Amino acid sequence: MSMHRWLISAGAVVALASCGSATDTTTFQPPPGYTAAVSVGPFVKVWRGPQNKRIGIVFMALPTEIPFDKIGENTTVQDAEVVKHEALKICGSQNAYYLSMIGATQEAQSADPGEKELIDVIATHLNGKTYMAMYVRPKGTAADPAAETAIKNVCPKS
Repeated sequence: MSMHRWLISAGAVVALASCGSATDTTTFQPPPGYTAAVSVGPFVKVWRGPQNKRIGIVFMALPTEIPFDKIGENTTVQDAEVVKHEALKICGSQNAYYLSMIGATQEAQSADPGEKELIDVIATHLNGKTYMAMYVRPKGTAADPAAETAIKNVCPKS
């Protein structure tokens, strides 16, 4: 879980203690072949990829709407370099924000010093909360199209 803690503040963890599951109100599903790895209370879920334990999907529900331009601002990713960021629409007409960065997470550094990872984040607001779906993989690893699609599927349940 340490590779993903850069987006979780202590205040958010305390405030979320009484919330339902991160996936209760959205259509988000991990891609086929990804297995549950970690749950932090009801608000953060992590899945590992089928080929590589350092490939993963993270899904979070934060209790308030975080401005999109603040997403990734308090990262603990070492030497984080933003590759791309843009506003986009998901689920038809739902506003969202995409952030892609390269950096060295603690997990990458402990496994292979100097290793960098590519972290793609989709953030959106639903019902007064911020939902974030992240796809993390070692830099240079081919993208999994199913994972890229999964992080864009943070739509409200009907």
